[in-house]
Amino acid sequence: MIKPLTELVLSDRLGSWAGTAFFTFWIAQRFYFSYSQTFLWWLITFQFTLFVLAYLTRGDARIHARGSKEIIFPFICAAMPFALDDYPFKPAGRTLAGLEPLSGGLMIAGTLLIVFGVFYLRRSFSIMVEVREPVLNGIYRWCRHPMYLGSMLASLGMVLYRFSILNVIIFCAFCGLQVHRAGLEERKIREAFPQYGEYASRVGWLGRVGRR
Repeated sequence: MIKPLTELVLSDRLGSWAGTAFFTFWIAQRFYFSYSQTFLWWLITFQFTLFVLAYLTRGDARIHARGSKEIIFPFICAAMPFALDDYPFKPAGRTLAGLEPLSGGLMIAGTLLIVFGVFYLRRSFSIMVEVREPVLNGIYRWCRHPMYLGSMLASLGMVLYRFSILNVIIFCAFCGLQVHRAGLEERKIREAFPQYGEYASRVGWLGRVGRR
């Protein structure tokens, strides 16, 4: 009984529809609760739209996620940037004087990296640690993890916009966990595609920086 249930939860079809439903709901609530005519708002909404399209068109996993570290941990990482925002019972952050343009620029640059990353990833997109066809073209020719790097840059922009010691701690923890998450994915990709190691030796997190 347990095994079929586990297979159902981790099935490609159910996972794709669950991801589609979640991000569709997220887009809808953005229009209802936080609609804005700013470029950044539309860019982030476009990012979530690409997530929906990626879930609808992605291929089947060659190697599925196993255990909480590959299933639950990635979702914790993906949700951490939302903790940087102000919400009830959390000490409010403040915008650092004179850094508003830098903050906005980092959030836009980071979101653009995510957009380009998911555009090229498409059929290989996943939040859990799964293996589909590796993508080595487009932006992945210069950056091994554009979506993770983009999320770090956008989160740094948010820290400058809502600065507090707590947000700095959350940001540092987020970056460390994202690097660890990327390592988990890379080890799993090399199980199915040994040639990925040669790619990782040439391409780092940004150009030649962070090569393995």
